[in-house]
Amino acid sequence: MPNRPNQTSTARGSKETPITGPEGLVGVFNTLADQHDQVAALFEQLESQPESRAILWPQIRRELVSHEHSEVRELYPVLRQFEETRALADHHDEEARALDALIARLDATDFQSDDWTDLFDELVETVTHHAKDEEEAKIFPTAQRVIGETRAVELDAKVLATKQKLMESH
Repeated sequence: MPNRPNQTSTARGSKETPITGPEGLVGVFNTLADQHDQVAALFEQLESQPESRAILWPQIRRELVSHEHSEVRELYPVLRQFEETRALADHHDEEARALDALIARLDATDFQSDDWTDLFDELVETVTHHAKDEEEAKIFPTAQRVIGETRAVELDAKVLATKQKLMESH
């Protein structure tokens, strides 16, 4: 997953300047990029501490599911309203379904098995590809340009609230 050590930001909730991330992303797009980095850190932690799978996997699962489902519910329906971003939204939804299926396979596999390790490696590759698609392949910058920075900031609160509700239910 992308690591962005040089991003500039202000405190969350500040009315002064929106938090900006890679290539000037603001609002929901910066928040989602930050969430990608948080999941990447959890992946690294699990890979360096494989004996902690039983403890770390539920946390990783909760982060991934709440992140993806909040995007599907709040952001991508907005992007589907615009011709320029409709195909991006459709592609994202396909990837989200594939991610859900991969998570279900991991859930059904014994933590100690080689199959679990192989599936986890596939998950890391899938999520890394997804994050790069969104951030580096210009999906987020295109979407931000289409919906505007003001709407991106407004959607941030909705996505965060939905993610929080999903985290509590998983």
